[in-house]
Amino acid sequence: MAENFRYENGLLLSPGSLVEFRDGCTETKHFIEADLEAGEQAPCPDCSGEHEVAEAISLPIAHNITFTEVEPEDEPSA
Repeated sequence: MAENFRYENGLLLSPGSLVEFRDGCTETKHFIEADLEAGEQAPCPDCSGEHEVAEAISLPIAHNITFTEVEPEDEPSA
């Protein structure tokens, strides 16, 4: 599967989807590196088969993010 990169607001993005399989071998959601919609077939990360997508949320993957400094967590006020 060829990756389709695009720039948006300075970020290099490729397609990704959080999916739930209708007839999958597991009850958990999976992240698939493709832009998928409900009703499409997708490869299952848990088995060698493909399953029908019941639900999908598009979550693009950002490739050019660099963290240079860790911000401290906010302390709750007393």
